[in-house]
Amino acid sequence: MYLTREEEKMLSGEYGEWVQKSIKLLIAIGEINKAEKFVEIKRAHLSGVSYKTVGDPILELLESIAEKGTKVRVFTTLNPAGIDTTHWKEFGFPNEFAEKQLRIINAFKKMGVNTTLTCTPYLTINRPKFGEPIAFAESSAVIYSNSIIGARTNRHGNLDALAAAITGRVPEMGLILTENRKATDLVKIDFTPKTDEEFNLLGLYIGDKLESNAIPALEFPKNIEFKEFHLRGLGAALAASGGVPMFHVIGYTPEAKDRKEAFQEDTPQEVFQISRDDLIEYKREIIDNFDKPDLIAIGCPHASLEEIEMITELVKGKRVKAGVKFWIFTSKYMLEQAKKKGYYRILEEAGVKIITDTCMVVAPLEAMGIKKIVSNSGKAVFYIPKLSKNIIRANIKELAEIIDKSME
Repeated sequence: MYLTREEEKMLSGEYGEWVQKSIKLLIAIGEINKAEKFVEIKRAHLSGVSYKTVGDPILELLESIAEKGTKVRVFTTLNPAGIDTTHWKEFGFPNEFAEKQLRIINAFKKMGVNTTLTCTPYLTINRPKFGEPIAFAESSAVIYSNSIIGARTNRHGNLDALAAAITGRVPEMGLILTENRKATDLVKIDFTPKTDEEFNLLGLYIGDKLESNAIPALEFPKNIEFKEFHLRGLGAALAASGGVPMFHVIGYTPEAKDRKEAFQEDTPQEVFQISRDDLIEYKREIIDNFDKPDLIAIGCPHASLEEIEMITELVKGKRVKAGVKFWIFTSKYMLEQAKKKGYYRILEEAGVKIITDTCMVVAPLEAMGIKKIVSNSGKAVFYIPKLSKNIIRANIKELAEIIDKSME
């Protein structure tokens, strides 16, 4: 790879051990992918935060990097941790887990990372611009940024995203390049999905049918109206079940005003169609159907203010049934907005709790006695059983139905 003088200084160790190691890692990734040079970035978003998913090895590595005085060069935000950092005792998170989790967060803070602890940085303080090269980890943030915003990021893991933040560089490869952002498959949806459950199941279904790293172009019936959180849920589910880094919605997303723009060629080579019956059968095959959950978990990806408002309206004047926990997972930023709007008070009166800094996927819920979860998130029901070693069962339902059956 061609290196600028500044990049040569990094490689020589002039800026310290971890800058040197970071640029070496990115050079290796670039050379494997035949990148010719680096592209400078102005923002990054890091994953690998929850102690549940990274354990002691990454905790020790992060503390070592921070102790050497290493700092990120670009505006950098942080994914959810494994606890609510303010109310972890109240919610029942294990003490030893919380202690190690706080050490991880502190290490990132020492590096100059904004400890936002949300998987939706684009809804808070780290929203990229159309066409901007960035280094985002967290699969749902990657697919949203590429697809809905039109920013440019590859699927980064925890260490290469950190390396990009430390150096302010990413290799010029993959989805950074215009030619690699074109659709590979045309998906024709023969019905109009209307609920959060249908959009999330659609994402799981399409991801399951495509090859990893495919870029589907979705063609919906005309005159469909999209809500932002419907497409967030669809994208998160696509990324979970299929490793999909980007999708287009023909006539809606910024790089697909029509089929011709979405594809490199006028006629897509791969076309498949989906009916509502296909989706019903798919749910029957993959979803663990049960009633009476221990926990209702909403907010994967983290709930937006629009979603919190909708839940508030649905629970107003009601109360969560005895024996059921109802948690909304979101960022501290959204919590403050919910308080200003008066939603928080209404939710508290209904027995609905807002939990911040963590999410249902990376929190140690199995250690907290949770055995059955119901959510409206395709990503959550895909990952929770796997990450809990099948201790937790997960079911997906439409938000309105969840609330109707859980409130009195």
